[in-house]
Amino acid sequence: MIKILAILTIAAFAAFFVPNAQAMVCFDKDGYERFKNQFRESEIAKGSVGNGDELKMRLLSNKDTGTWTMIIVRKDGLMCPFSSGNNLKLIAPLIKGREI
Repeated sequence: MIKILAILTIAAFAAFFVPNAQAMVCFDKDGYERFKNQFRESEIAKGSVGNGDELKMRLLSNKDTGTWTMIIVRKDGLMCPFSSGNNLKLIAPLIKGREI
């Protein structure tokens, strides 16, 4: 799981180097709650990118359908869906991460 989260985190960080011509849909806190309710997804993981708290990542999933969404939380608090998919299967972590 940690390797998967590390890969997702790197991918999320890379997303911020995409040219500005490609618009990203982002939500405030209320929009984020509506998004989670619409897809019936719950937060199952979160983490920070790099050493600081400049960017954060949240992983959402619907345990019944197997859908998942990775959300990037920007420094200004806006939450932006970055990637999503199907058939999410959780793997037990080899080591315990720090509490964020």
